[in-house]
Amino acid sequence: MISKKTINAIEVCVFLAGQQSAGYVTTTELSPRLGLSISYLENILKPLKDHQIVVAMKGPGGGYMIRGDVSLISIWDIAAVFERTFHETPLSDGAEPVALASYELGLERIVQDTLSNFTLSDFVDYTSVEVKSYVQEFGRFKFKPLPTPFMPKAPNSVFQLHMSF
Repeated sequence: MISKKTINAIEVCVFLAGQQSAGYVTTTELSPRLGLSISYLENILKPLKDHQIVVAMKGPGGGYMIRGDVSLISIWDIAAVFERTFHETPLSDGAEPVALASYELGLERIVQDTLSNFTLSDFVDYTSVEVKSYVQEFGRFKFKPLPTPFMPKAPNSVFQLHMSF
């Protein structure tokens, strides 16, 4: 009933909620940490932005961040963006919605009620050590770190030469 895309969207939102104090998080930072491609992340984040769960900012220092208070956003709010309910799905012409539909409606109601009882703040670990952002760790332009400069231990003048003996 719950798709893999919905589960990934919940994981993205939980991660963004944990990084809310650090500011905006880019898809370049999210991709290696969640093990998802950048294009797949953008396919997840666009509907979340359209439903005003996340906010996006373009340009340097931009990225994605959870909109509002994480204790007010339920897990169902996130799942409802990607999951179609039976109330939204029209029945096909030859379908018989007798016992199976009522069973599925009951199961859907249980899943919806359960996910509505949990908020993003229930899954965020605020006690964990703050993770360095990708930009802080690798630099904005992704240059390799410079090697430590070699400093010779020899005297650099004739006057210092007599001190070494």
